Amino acid sequence: RGSPAPGSAINECELSVDLGVSRTPLREALLALEREGLVGYEPGRGFSVRPLSVAEAGELYPMVWTLEALALRSAALRPASDLDALDVLNEELRGAQDQPEVALTLDARWHRGLVEPCANRRLLELLDTLKAQAFRYELAVMSDSGRGFHPVGQHQAITAAVRSGNLAAAIETLRASPRTMASCGMAREIRCRPSMRR
Repeated sequence: RGSPAPGSAINECELSVDLGVSRTPLREALLALEREGLVGYEPGRGFSVRPLSVAEAGELYPMVWTLEALALRSAALRPASDLDALDVLNEELRGAQDQPEVALTLDARWHRGLVEPCANRRLLELLDTLKAQAFRYELAVMSDSGRGFHPVGQHQAITAAVRSGNLAAAIETLRASPRTMASCGMAREIRCRPSMRR
Protein backbone atom coordinates (compact mmCIF):
# COMPACT_ATOMS: atom_id res chain seq x y z
CA ARG A 1 0.00 0.00 0.00
CA GLY A 2 3.03 2.29 -0.09
CA SER A 3 4.57 4.34 2.69
CA PRO A 4 2.22 6.35 4.94
CA ALA A 5 2.59 10.11 4.60
CA PRO A 6 4.05 12.20 7.44
CA GLY A 7 1.30 13.05 9.92
CA SER A 8 -1.01 10.23 8.81
CA ALA A 9 -2.65 7.83 11.24
CA ILE A 10 -1.53 4.21 11.44
CA ASN A 11 -4.33 1.64 11.40
CA GLU A 12 -2.95 -1.22 13.47
CA CYS A 13 -5.59 -3.72 12.29
CA GLU A 14 -4.90 -3.07 8.62
CA LEU A 15 -1.16 -3.02 9.13
CA SER A 16 -1.14 -6.33 11.00
CA VAL A 17 -3.04 -7.93 8.10
CA ASP A 18 -0.75 -6.32 5.50
CA LEU A 19 2.35 -7.57 7.30
CA GLY A 20 0.93 -10.94 8.31
CA VAL A 21 1.77 -10.50 11.99
CA SER A 22 -0.33 -10.39 15.15
CA ARG A 23 -1.10 -7.16 16.98
CA THR A 24 1.31 -7.82 19.87
CA PRO A 25 4.60 -7.87 17.92
CA LEU A 26 3.28 -5.07 15.70
CA ARG A 27 2.63 -2.86 18.72
CA GLU A 28 6.10 -3.67 20.09
CA ALA A 29 7.59 -2.62 16.76
CA LEU A 30 5.57 0.61 16.73
CA LEU A 31 6.68 1.41 20.28
CA ALA A 32 10.29 0.89 19.17
CA LEU A 33 9.71 3.29 16.27
CA GLU A 34 8.21 5.78 18.70
CA ARG A 35 11.40 5.62 20.80
CA GLU A 36 13.40 6.27 17.64
CA GLY A 37 11.30 9.35 16.85
CA LEU A 38 9.71 8.01 13.67
CA VAL A 39 6.13 7.59 14.89
CA GLY A 40 4.06 9.25 17.62
CA TYR A 41 1.43 7.93 19.98
CA GLU A 42 -1.55 9.67 21.57
CA PRO A 43 -3.88 7.90 24.02
CA GLY A 44 -7.28 7.41 22.43
CA ARG A 45 -5.95 8.16 18.95
CA GLY A 46 -3.22 5.58 18.55
CA PHE A 47 -0.06 5.73 16.46
CA SER A 48 0.69 8.10 13.61
CA VAL A 49 3.66 8.89 11.40
CA ARG A 50 5.44 11.89 12.89
CA PRO A 51 5.02 15.03 10.79
CA LEU A 52 8.05 16.75 9.31
CA SER A 53 9.04 20.09 10.77
CA VAL A 54 11.53 22.88 10.18
CA ALA A 55 12.46 22.85 13.87
CA GLU A 56 13.30 19.15 13.94
CA ALA A 57 15.35 19.37 10.74
CA GLY A 58 17.31 22.24 12.27
CA GLU A 59 18.03 20.15 15.36
CA LEU A 60 18.96 16.94 13.55
CA TYR A 61 21.68 18.02 11.17
CA PRO A 62 24.16 19.65 13.59
CA MET A 63 23.91 16.52 15.72
CA VAL A 64 24.55 14.26 12.72
CA TRP A 65 27.55 16.33 11.61
CA THR A 66 29.08 16.33 15.08
CA LEU A 67 28.58 12.64 15.82
CA GLU A 68 29.72 11.51 12.38
CA ALA A 69 32.91 13.54 12.69
CA LEU A 70 33.51 12.06 16.15
CA ALA A 71 32.97 8.54 14.81
CA LEU A 72 35.29 9.18 11.87
CA ARG A 73 38.05 10.36 14.19
CA SER A 74 37.77 7.05 16.03
CA ALA A 75 37.63 5.04 12.81
CA ALA A 76 40.52 6.62 10.92
CA LEU A 77 42.84 3.60 11.17
CA ARG A 78 41.55 0.85 8.89
CA PRO A 79 42.76 -1.58 6.23
CA ALA A 80 42.87 -0.28 2.67
CA SER A 81 40.30 -2.91 1.70
CA ASP A 82 37.68 -0.98 3.71
CA LEU A 83 38.23 2.10 1.58
CA ASP A 84 38.20 -0.01 -1.59
CA ALA A 85 34.76 -1.31 -0.57
CA LEU A 86 33.57 2.29 -0.15
CA ASP A 87 34.83 3.08 -3.65
CA VAL A 88 32.79 0.18 -5.07
CA LEU A 89 29.68 1.38 -3.26
CA ASN A 90 30.31 4.90 -4.50
CA GLU A 91 30.28 3.65 -8.09
CA GLU A 92 26.88 2.07 -7.45
CA LEU A 93 25.71 5.41 -6.19
CA ARG A 94 27.02 7.15 -9.31
CA GLY A 95 24.46 5.23 -11.39
CA ALA A 96 21.55 6.04 -9.06
CA GLN A 97 21.95 9.75 -8.42
CA ASP A 98 18.65 10.63 -10.09
CA GLN A 99 16.68 8.02 -8.11
CA PRO A 100 16.16 9.70 -4.73
CA GLU A 101 15.29 6.72 -2.54
CA VAL A 102 17.90 4.41 -4.07
CA ALA A 103 20.57 7.13 -3.95
CA LEU A 104 19.85 8.05 -0.35
CA THR A 105 19.89 4.40 0.72
CA LEU A 106 23.24 3.81 -0.98
CA ASP A 107 24.58 7.03 0.52
CA ALA A 108 23.50 5.90 3.98
CA ARG A 109 25.35 2.61 3.46
CA TRP A 110 28.45 4.51 2.32
CA HIS A 111 28.44 6.77 5.38
CA ARG A 112 27.84 3.82 7.70
CA GLY A 113 30.77 2.01 6.12
CA LEU A 114 32.95 5.08 6.55
CA VAL A 115 32.52 5.06 10.33
CA GLU A 116 32.00 1.31 10.86
CA PRO A 117 35.50 0.74 12.35
CA CYS A 118 34.60 3.08 15.22
CA ALA A 119 34.77 1.06 18.43
CA ASN A 120 32.08 3.11 20.17
CA ARG A 121 29.00 1.07 19.26
CA ARG A 122 26.64 3.28 21.26
CA LEU A 123 27.80 6.26 19.23
CA LEU A 124 27.08 4.37 16.01
CA GLU A 125 23.64 3.31 17.24
CA LEU A 126 22.75 6.89 18.10
CA LEU A 127 24.03 8.05 14.73
CA ASP A 128 21.90 5.39 12.98
CA THR A 129 18.81 6.60 14.84
CA LEU A 130 19.40 10.25 13.93
CA LYS A 131 20.10 9.41 10.31
CA ALA A 132 16.90 7.37 10.06
CA GLN A 133 15.03 10.49 11.15
CA ALA A 134 17.00 12.69 8.74
CA PHE A 135 16.33 10.28 5.86
CA ARG A 136 12.63 11.23 5.92
CA TYR A 137 13.46 14.88 5.34
CA GLU A 138 15.95 14.22 2.60
CA LEU A 139 13.60 11.92 0.72
CA ALA A 140 10.66 14.30 1.05
CA VAL A 141 12.60 17.31 -0.21
CA MET A 142 14.33 15.45 -3.03
CA SER A 143 11.15 13.74 -4.20
CA ASP A 144 9.19 16.99 -4.22
CA SER A 145 11.88 19.10 -5.85
CA GLY A 146 12.91 16.53 -8.44
CA ARG A 147 16.49 17.43 -7.64
CA GLY A 148 19.16 14.80 -8.15
CA PHE A 149 21.57 13.76 -5.44
CA HIS A 150 25.25 14.05 -6.36
CA PRO A 151 27.62 13.12 -3.52
CA VAL A 152 30.05 10.96 -5.52
CA GLY A 153 32.75 13.62 -5.82
CA GLN A 154 32.63 14.43 -2.13
CA HIS A 155 32.84 10.74 -1.25
CA GLN A 156 35.95 10.42 -3.42
CA ALA A 157 37.52 13.41 -1.69
CA ILE A 158 36.78 11.96 1.75
CA THR A 159 38.29 8.55 1.00
CA ALA A 160 41.32 10.21 -0.63
CA ALA A 161 41.88 12.30 2.49
CA VAL A 162 41.54 9.26 4.77
CA ARG A 163 44.00 7.29 2.59
CA SER A 164 46.54 10.10 2.82
CA GLY A 165 46.10 10.40 6.58
CA ASN A 166 44.61 13.90 6.37
CA LEU A 167 41.77 13.38 8.83
CA ALA A 168 41.06 17.10 9.20
CA ALA A 169 40.40 17.41 5.45
CA ALA A 170 38.21 14.30 5.50
CA ILE A 171 36.07 15.72 8.33
CA GLU A 172 35.78 19.14 6.69
CA THR A 173 34.65 17.53 3.42
CA LEU A 174 32.23 15.34 5.36
CA ARG A 175 30.62 18.41 6.91
CA ALA A 176 30.13 19.90 3.43
CA SER A 177 28.65 16.69 2.00
CA PRO A 178 25.38 16.95 0.02
CA ARG A 179 23.84 14.69 2.64
CA THR A 180 23.99 17.59 5.10
CA MET A 181 21.10 19.15 3.22
CA ALA A 182 20.27 21.63 5.96
CA SER A 183 23.23 23.64 4.67
CA CYS A 184 21.82 23.44 1.12
CA GLY A 185 18.52 25.19 1.77
CA MET A 186 16.53 22.32 3.25
CA ALA A 187 14.81 24.57 5.77
CA ARG A 188 13.76 26.95 3.00
CA GLU A 189 12.28 24.09 0.98
CA ILE A 190 10.51 22.64 4.03
CA ARG A 191 8.81 25.98 4.64
CA CYS A 192 7.31 25.74 1.16
CA ARG A 193 5.52 22.48 2.11
CA PRO A 194 2.22 23.20 3.90
CA SER A 195 2.49 20.02 6.01
CA MET A 196 5.95 20.95 7.29
CA ARG A 197 5.54 24.53 8.49
CA ARG A 198 5.80 23.74 12.16
